[in-house]
Amino acid sequence: MKRMTVVLLCLCLLLACVPTPETEPVIHKNEGNLEQQLSATPVPGYETDTDEISLHGAGEQPKVNTLRIALGAPETLTERFDGQAVGAHLYIEIDATVDVPNVEKVPVLRGQVGYEPDKAAERLTKLLIGDGPYIRPGYNDRARLQAQMEFYQRWIEALNNQPYGPNADYEQIREHLQQRLDVNARVYRDSTGENDYPDSPWTGSFADAKEAFSIGNGTCSFGFARNGEVFTYSAVGGVSANNRIEKNRTPRNEAERKVLENAVAFANSLGWARVIAQSINDDDETYRILYGSETGFESGSKHFSLLPVYEGIPVYPYSTFSGTDTGKQAAGVHYDKDLEQEEIFGTAYEGTVVRLQWNCPFTVTGVENENVPLLSFDRIMELFRQQIFRSIYLDSGHDMTYHITDIRLSYMRVKVQNSDSYYLLPVWDFIGYQIYDFDSGRTEGEINTTRTMWKNLSILTINAVDGSIIDRNLGY
Repeated sequence: MKRMTVVLLCLCLLLACVPTPETEPVIHKNEGNLEQQLSATPVPGYETDTDEISLHGAGEQPKVNTLRIALGAPETLTERFDGQAVGAHLYIEIDATVDVPNVEKVPVLRGQVGYEPDKAAERLTKLLIGDGPYIRPGYNDRARLQAQMEFYQRWIEALNNQPYGPNADYEQIREHLQQRLDVNARVYRDSTGENDYPDSPWTGSFADAKEAFSIGNGTCSFGFARNGEVFTYSAVGGVSANNRIEKNRTPRNEAERKVLENAVAFANSLGWARVIAQSINDDDETYRILYGSETGFESGSKHFSLLPVYEGIPVYPYSTFSGTDTGKQAAGVHYDKDLEQEEIFGTAYEGTVVRLQWNCPFTVTGVENENVPLLSFDRIMELFRQQIFRSIYLDSGHDMTYHITDIRLSYMRVKVQNSDSYYLLPVWDFIGYQIYDFDSGRTEGEINTTRTMWKNLSILTINAVDGSIIDRNLGY
């Protein structure tokens, strides 16, 4: 939708329940009834902030009815309040960016988790590997361990050049890396190779690929697992300390931007959900952050994470932060986790993607509402203030301060009641870090504090449609 009349813009604003100074908006009379809200008449679409519109008369400025404006969501929010959580006192400090997608509509989608490997196998084989002949790749554990030992040895030797600056504790770093090297060396010495197997010709049928599928040409392979709920791709190239992102950060230079560009292009070539870049890390990201250094051990590998995007709205792989483990145990709280949210991560070596893992990919099968009515941002914040102290379990007497740095509207996969299918619902997440008091035990009465920055944890998730609180660990 590129142009609107003044009358239609006003109608959109009313239907989207934008607060005005004169009246209190009526958001949802049936708040909390999700199914009824999903059957509601779709609201008119939103403008995007790049649309060219001319709705103003003489002396008036043009106004774009974006989703942010319709919801009354600010660019940033600062707020402080506190209260009694379960077990101890909780202080909430908000100094956050409010992230709202720049989209024309917010549909509620319906679908399934996973792809059917037998239907995707032949297409992906020819896309990723070519026309063959195909080989089932072998496995050599001792060669893997040898490469890992050489990797840590190169890292230890690189410490001689003080890659983290003059103030880093190189003795401690060297000791830690040596321990890792020694563990690999011990396993290497004890390895018998009994689980190794060589490359072999692939004589299977694409139609036979069911729960797991692996095929290669000696240099790369890919496979499905758990009925299509996990897709992995790997190629020869580079050895790393890890494969998952440790910290969320943006590219530092043009080379890293190019890595993310290549990763996005590779993931998009698979023909599933479109993706955007989320983050990029080095093998030694923790040390770089600890010592405030933009340089470090250059292993040739970069680890990346990507976000799947549906209708222009991303899905984040968040879990729910609900306090301390001992606090939950004391309150008798136990959670049985559902399938994790969709997550994409991988590794590039010398700029080329050599590993990609796509967990719980989502297949859209229908649309429940083409542009669902949403609660205003003011109402979301009211619900947050009411619910946050009921959702956090702390150790008795040990207060916590939670700093919220991001408030984000995105999609989340939510179970459909009495069904094996899922919704993609718009939700609000509150992301940040905690400062927690604890007894160190070294001196009687001594109190220490820990600061933990959560990468993929939300302190509260609120359904943007009906205002219900969603536990991401349970999936509903």
